Formats: sequence, C-alpha cells, structure tokens
Amino acid sequence: MEKYFSDKDYRMLYYDSFFKTFANSIYAVFTPVILYKAGVSVTMIIFIFMVQFLVMGIFSPLAGTLFKKIGAANTKFLSYILKSISMLLVLVADTNIYYYLAISIIQGLSGAANNPLNTYIPSKIVNEKFRGRFNSCSYILRCFSSIVGYVFAGTFLIKNNNLIIVLSVFMSYFIAYVALAQIDKNKLQYEVTKPFKESYKYLFKKSENGKLKLVSGLRSFIIIERLIAVPLYLYISLNNLKTFTSLYIISTIVELLSLFITGEKLDKNHTKTFNIISIIRGITTTIFLFAKNVYILMINQSVYKLVDDLYDSSYCALQQSKVENDNKDTMLLSIIHEMSLCFWKFVVLLVFLIISVVNVDATFKFMFLCSLWVVFLDAILIRMWNK
Repeated sequence: MEKYFSDKDYRMLYYDSFFKTFANSIYAVFTPVILYKAGVSVTMIIFIFMVQFLVMGIFSPLAGTLFKKIGAANTKFLSYILKSISMLLVLVADTNIYYYLAISIIQGLSGAANNPLNTYIPSKIVNEKFRGRFNSCSYILRCFSSIVGYVFAGTFLIKNNNLIIVLSVFMSYFIAYVALAQIDKNKLQYEVTKPFKESYKYLFKKSENGKLKLVSGLRSFIIIERLIAVPLYLYISLNNLKTFTSLYIISTIVELLSLFITGEKLDKNHTKTFNIISIIRGITTTIFLFAKNVYILMINQSVYKLVDDLYDSSYCALQQSKVENDNKDTMLLSIIHEMSLCFWKFVVLLVFLIISVVNVDATFKFMFLCSLWVVFLDAILIRMWNK
C-alpha cells in the first residue's frame, strides 16, 4: 500500500475521496428517503431528480468554463457550497412545487460544476498501470467514510437535528477542497477556449466517439437504480429508518472486506473483471425484482452494495483509461460523458415519471428490469469499445 501513498497528489485525491464521501453518503442515500418520510410522493421525487439531471446536462460545460477561470479545486468547492445548500433544503422539505424546483436546480448546478472533474482529475493524475488499484483504494476509503456517514446521518435524522447534519456536510466538503487545492496544478490543464460551444458541437457530432456517448448514456439506468430505486424500495419495504440505516452500514462493511483484494485484479485485466462483476450484479438486481421477504432483501442488499461499487470501480478504471488515451482534450471528453449521462437520465426518468403516475409499484419493477438489461449490454459495448 505504501507505494500508492508515497505520491503527494495520490494522497490528496484519497483525502478528497474520504471527506467528500462522508457528505455524499448522507445526501445520495438519504435524500429520497428524507423526502418520502416528509410526505413527498414517489412521482414527485422522480420529478425532482429528473429536473436536476436536465439542469446538470445543460450546464456541464460550466465545469470547463469555471476550471479555466478559477481552477479545478475552486470549481469543486463552489459545487460543494451549492450541494450543502441543497442538503439544507432537503432537510426542511416543504410541499411546494417551487421548493422542489429550487432543490433540483441548485443540485443540478452543483453536479454540473463537479461531476466532469470527477473523471478528469484522476485521469490526469493517476498512472495507467495503477488505475485499478487507485480506484479500489479510493473505494476502501469511501467505505470507511460511508459507514461513518450512515451512522451519523441515521443518528441525527432520528433526533431531527438537521443543523448538525448540514454543518458537518459543509465541513467535510471544505476539508476535501483543502486537499484538492494541494494537487500539482501543472498536471491539470484545459486547452479548450469555448467550453460550451465545443461541448455541444462534439456532443451532437455523430462521427465522434459514439461508443463513449452510448455507454455513458446507458449507464443512466444503473445510476437511477442506485439513487432512487434501491433506497426507496428498501425503505418502503422495511418501513423503519433505524433498520434501513443499519442495513447500509452492514452492507458497506461486507463490501469493505472484499475491496482490499480487488485492485490488483483490476490492474491486470480491467475488461475481464468488469464482465464478471456485471454478471453478479445482474443476479442481485434480479433478486430485487422478485424477492418479497425482508430478510432476503437485506441479504441481497449486502451483496448488491458490494458488487455495485466493484462495478463502479472497474467501470471508472476503464473510463479514465479511455478518456486519458483518447486524442481529444481530456476535460472535453469528461464533460461529454456527463452531458450524455445526464440527458439520458432526464429522458429515462421522464418515462418512469409517467409510469409512476399510473402505478408506483410497476415503476420500481421497470427500474430494476432496465438496469438488468443495461448491465449486460454495457459489458458487450465496453468489450467492443476496447478492441
């Protein structure tokens, strides 16, 4: 492990990963549950995420503009401030459409400024031969951080102590920003002069990197399953915040034990590992489709959490490698990846929104079915992508 922590830039990325994950684990897992507990319907929750991703897709080139003007670390810090404000709005949820729009827009702008940099920075900093190990080490740290975040959020949500949650989220983001500010800025250069114009021109140019756009877009089904379907489905099934939180803690501990041995394998054969994990992940999604027993759901969640993050780890290794080795500007490709992903998520959630108006239970089934289909389709496309 020492060789991975000897590089200062690697260490700063690890610190950033740990502290931002503490805050993100609270936001990502608990946002749909908090809204649902406050009386917000499943349909309206889907609407909030749908608008968020539309805003994020439209304004993703903003990451490039801000990057050129104020640097990568300051751009991410701005996004962290916006996300903290969004967290505050979620915790004091109101039953007003304008309130929901405010949450969507603020969170969307935060993601637009932040997410392209999540792909770009590691692709520029991390050596290709260490990419799999780096992603696994990051996930190990994120597992530790998530466990702390779940315990923290569950404790203070039950006590309705929202102020402590918001302050802690902001402080974690601030520490992550301080770490990113220490990274060698000479390694992070953005050559595109007009990010918005170039991004949209490249996005709609059919001949340019069609597989990247397609794989990025299809991944929207998997992210929707993770952000909305799984936490909401589990919370509605368990109907207890304490049990829900405990389940995420246990599943993260199980995940942590396995991630220690994954990195070396990822470094040796990214594509093969991705294919194996895709099969296992497909099985866990299938169980969500048919399982009714609470205990089966709890066991399946533990396995799902493990393979889902392993899936992301191997996917990120493949994606960062592709982005860095492409002859196009690395930051431009990172922006295109996020735009494709967000516009797909908007369209997909619009379909799920319509389904939820008719039948909420069917919405969850469709989310799981679509994710199952895409897991195997993406594995095929990525194999073609790497030939």
